Amino acid sequence: GIMSQGPISLQEARKMSKEEKEQLIRAIEQKAYDNEVKYWGCSQAVLEALQQYLDLGNGEAFRAATGLAGGVGNTREVCGALAAGAMAIGLAYGRTKFEDGKVAMEQPEFMETRVRTGKLCDRFKEKFGSLRCSDVRPSVREAGVEEYTRFNTVEAFEDHAKCANVTGPVARFA
Repeated sequence: GIMSQGPISLQEARKMSKEEKEQLIRAIEQKAYDNEVKYWGCSQAVLEALQQYLDLGNGEAFRAATGLAGGVGNTREVCGALAAGAMAIGLAYGRTKFEDGKVAMEQPEFMETRVRTGKLCDRFKEKFGSLRCSDVRPSVREAGVEEYTRFNTVEAFEDHAKCANVTGPVARFA
């Protein structure tokens, strides 16, 4: 079926029936959730899920998303999952180069990406109340660096898995 053929283009996705699109989106959402639970790193959890099913970027984009986790550089500022959703939109719709004599607002790709990313942010804020990691994750305690070597308690696993409740919806929205 749809889910076994590897990444598809946005053009192919647009041709799908409403039911097929929902099946695809559910698969992406579940993958982003599972990635966060299994591997951690909200930004890559989101981007990899989108890349697995949609033809968006490559391993370089996945690698570039690394530093967005933990609210960008673990600062707990803008949610890294949200930032990765914005990356995915840029990979799908963004401008590919500067054009001499044109500023961003004169390039349709820039403007479309800005509008779509704005909608992503609106949906995120509507669901989570804020764009900031520190606001979105109030129930996830700050762990010491030594605790990140390997979580081996049920409590620690459940604590971390709360971020998967962010990565899934962000991947769906994106």
